[in-house]
Amino acid sequence: MGNDKTTAREEKMAVIKALNNNMVLVRDSDGIERICQGKGIGFQKRSGDRISWSQVERSYIPENEQDQRHFQQLFSEIPGEYWEIAEEVVEYGREHYKIKVSDRVILPLCDHMAGSVERYHKGTVLSNPMLWDIKRVYSDEFQIGKYAIKILNERFGVEMKEDEAAFLAYHFVNAELGSLPNVSPDSMAQLIASVLDIVQESFQVELNDEDWNYQRFVTHLKFFASRIVQRQGYQDEADDELFLELSERYRPVRKCVDRIADYILIEYHYDLSMDERLYLLIHIQRVTKRYLKKRKSEVSTEDDE
Repeated sequence: MGNDKTTAREEKMAVIKALNNNMVLVRDSDGIERICQGKGIGFQKRSGDRISWSQVERSYIPENEQDQRHFQQLFSEIPGEYWEIAEEVVEYGREHYKIKVSDRVILPLCDHMAGSVERYHKGTVLSNPMLWDIKRVYSDEFQIGKYAIKILNERFGVEMKEDEAAFLAYHFVNAELGSLPNVSPDSMAQLIASVLDIVQESFQVELNDEDWNYQRFVTHLKFFASRIVQRQGYQDEADDELFLELSERYRPVRKCVDRIADYILIEYHYDLSMDERLYLLIHIQRVTKRYLKKRKSEVSTEDDE
């Protein structure tokens, strides 16, 4: 989505079909199908009619028919003010943090903001278990999320927590990962699968993919894998004393982290920072705690017998 009139082009676009009085599906001069929105833009329009960019307030390039239907539904349900806020937030991110995302991020961002305001008005406040990871690993995207909730708080009389800023940051992280030419889903999936295999082999467990701690761990691994594939580490700011304390407390987990670090170094020539080791240690301890506790209980029972 976004205002493409900034290109100062005045070529005509061919109408494929009118979706309603204010929205049409068109094909531009490059052969790209777009949904264009503008006051009265679809009134009495038929296939083959022409419209100019001067009539367009916003445009959106759908990926497929499902995406097109989703946009139509959201457009009819969400007040225009949210679209304006979403565009402002995206432009803020591009200008102040140089993030590289397409206008496609506006659609899920707009949907999320409208839903979050509705939740807060109903008194439903969600905590974000990935808040720590987002703040430290994706600080720029988190700051953009904070900018978004600042606007929402002012416009709609709510008091959103930082957890919501982290939720909003997800959309920018996902959009950036999807637009990176050197980051393929296959390469990330392979790295994540290998790390999960190391964890399962180290503790002789089969992790439950429906467990919340597992889902949190995989979310962290997506961020972790993207940095490694892009070779974009971040400054090591970990608390050395905390890492040593946890390493001593959770020795089997520390050994697992060491195995992962060795694998990453050999396969990707990437040396994990202290921060990254600390995050892995904490997440692996969480995701294996229940299994280890159960195993300890079973051993204790056998000894009693």
